[in-house]
Amino acid sequence: MSVNLHGLHDDMDPIIKLNKEFSLTNLHYNLAKLDYFEVFHCNGLLLCTNRDNVHVWNPCTGQTEWIQARSVNSLNQNYALGYEINKLQNYKMLRILHRQTFELEIYEFNSCSWRALDSVTPDFQLERDGISVKGNTYWLASDKELEEDDGEEIDEESNQYFLISFDFTTEIFGPHICLPFTGYLYRDTLSLSSVREEELSVLFQDDVALTLEIWITNNITETNALSWSKFFKIHLNITPPFLNCVSSFFIDEENKVAVCCDDVAGGGVNTIVFIIGENRWTQVDLGVGEGDFFSRLFSYVPSLVQI
Repeated sequence: MSVNLHGLHDDMDPIIKLNKEFSLTNLHYNLAKLDYFEVFHCNGLLLCTNRDNVHVWNPCTGQTEWIQARSVNSLNQNYALGYEINKLQNYKMLRILHRQTFELEIYEFNSCSWRALDSVTPDFQLERDGISVKGNTYWLASDKELEEDDGEEIDEESNQYFLISFDFTTEIFGPHICLPFTGYLYRDTLSLSSVREEELSVLFQDDVALTLEIWITNNITETNALSWSKFFKIHLNITPPFLNCVSSFFIDEENKVAVCCDDVAGGGVNTIVFIIGENRWTQVDLGVGEGDFFSRLFSYVPSLVQI
């Protein structure tokens, strides 16, 4: 999908075009018949996974590597792609199996081999797909002990969002990282993205205050000590807020605009793209897609990196 944002601040609608230049359906092996649960972007590479298939693809060069799963695939899993600091060519893939503990597996592309990491008993649950920044992966997360309910009604303000990271150099999860606002799991709308894969950005729609904020990290260090700056904040003046379930978004710093992919389930998944500026927003309805999978939107920069 290409988006032309010029003219948005002059009351001209942006131009959105769907194209097939880098469509997953152009891959060999008749991949058009495969439904992908997750597509993870890292440094120009796309990690494409479903229940039975795992492969990494560079759309720019056409290079594809199929990976044999180490064990039986499951719907209750997450994948992430990253690399060691100062070793850009040492790519690794993380597989997380969600059970009573996190069963972790690492695939090293240099040796084409899997190995198991020590199982982790997490005090968190992952709430969204991961985002790659400087070779490491970040997720929105929440407290795990509130996951299982005894039948009692859960207080909307009993569980707050925070960030969790995985370091592909040390191969461990980091501590809880606070967000620059207070977002509640059962009430608010949040989504995580990256800026040129160098900084994190987070979208926060407060469904009570009816505000929408986007924040960007100023500098991510090896110690994960984050500082944030506000990209913009708008008052929605709409009940209910217009974003239903933001599966993904990216920002245009020059035009001070966010492009958000919002998915509405029911009789299929209807995808709506919102283009939001400080003083104006507009939307484009892309219609109902095939299957029951949410869309994934990210800013892709072609890369010649080898797998």
